[in-house]
Amino acid sequence: MRMDYKKANVAFFFMVLSTFVIMVYISFWQAFTGRALSLPANNALCELMILIPAVSVIMYSGEGMWSVIPFKKVKIGSAILSVLYVITLFPLVAFVNAISMLFVDNAVASVSNQIIEHPVVLMLASIGLFGPFVEEIVFRGVIYQSYRRTGRILASMILSAVLFGMMHLNFNQFAYGAVMGFMFCLMVEATGSVLPSFIAHAVFNSIEVVSIYVGSGTAEEIEDSEGIMSQVFPNMSEGVYLVILLCVLCVAAVISTAIAIIIVNKMAAIEGRKSYLDNLKFRKKNQNPNVMNVAGEVKVAEKKQSLFTAPLVIVMILAICFMLYSAVALQGV
Repeated sequence: MRMDYKKANVAFFFMVLSTFVIMVYISFWQAFTGRALSLPANNALCELMILIPAVSVIMYSGEGMWSVIPFKKVKIGSAILSVLYVITLFPLVAFVNAISMLFVDNAVASVSNQIIEHPVVLMLASIGLFGPFVEEIVFRGVIYQSYRRTGRILASMILSAVLFGMMHLNFNQFAYGAVMGFMFCLMVEATGSVLPSFIAHAVFNSIEVVSIYVGSGTAEEIEDSEGIMSQVFPNMSEGVYLVILLCVLCVAAVISTAIAIIIVNKMAAIEGRKSYLDNLKFRKKNQNPNVMNVAGEVKVAEKKQSLFTAPLVIVMILAICFMLYSAVALQGV
């Protein structure tokens, strides 16, 4: 046996169910003890609920962990560019985040008070390092690489990114998480390793953590921007402010994302993988369906088929229902 998309879907099924179970357990524990679980402990438990099912499914398949997960060295130039790459994605994230906040609350801002209760070093270790390591190993490693073996590269990137966003179990983080997941998959394709995506993810999360401590998170930036505009243009309505803000963010997102694409192409050139980006093109009729694996070997792709299975569809429906419940019942939206 070997890892494939069906086993990856089973892994995601148990990730979501395990997360639901641990959430219920934490709720009962808090109700009976009267004590709240610390945010770092909560994060650690949630990340383990993602990691354990993924590792278990790989062990069940009988395949080696690192033959599935391409966690290999990259050139120093690629590592440096991965930092620049994620920085150029901040306007895109801000734009998607702003759109989502038209409908739901900012999920990160809602826990900012809990974050600053702990030492910044601890939160950087929890959110800035441990979380990105687990999530890159699982989503750009286990899930994406298993989907990728079908030969449907673009579809694999999109679905794994959607699942990554969905695993956050709230619509706000789902929105920009899915976008970031896709852009991280693009980096994996360009370099053949999840190491650059881990670096980028860690930098992104660390900047978010630090911004909370210094009081300059995304939500606060948007509110400050609206406040400045209301002073400069006192006769404008709130709706006009919002439209202008979204337009500015949209333009910035388009420009910065174009720069990010240039950077990821440079990373592919550094790693000698320029041809790998050809995998992202839609396959034409009678075109050779073979794809390269992360070792640079040509492998015959499996027959084109849907990446969806019953366990995946069921758990996606459950996750969406939970997110709807959270948005409506808990956040009062």
